[in-house]
Amino acid sequence: MKKIKILQALIFTVVLLLSIISFFVLPNSVAVQWNSEGASNHISKAIAISIPVIISLFGIVSWKYSSIRYNANIEASKKLQTIHSVIWGIVSCTGVIINIIFMIMN
Repeated sequence: MKKIKILQALIFTVVLLLSIISFFVLPNSVAVQWNSEGASNHISKAIAISIPVIISLFGIVSWKYSSIRYNANIEASKKLQTIHSVIWGIVSCTGVIINIIFMIMN
């Protein structure tokens, strides 16, 4: 359980650091949709920076409460608990991936 808390803190720290770096790297209008002619849809930098943080925070909080729920329910399957941890871990890491994509594509 302590390893999961450290992993969650690490994921959130990486997302925050990438968001701070993105603030200085990204232009004021960030492209989020591309077609054959180039960027076709843009959002503001503030929204582009906050989206990955919100997604990761949602994943980490859901991951935490999912594990609390399974620890309270002794009858819960260990396999089901592992599956939920993997799913919420992937959702938490999505913020890191989105930040990197924004920086690469803009």
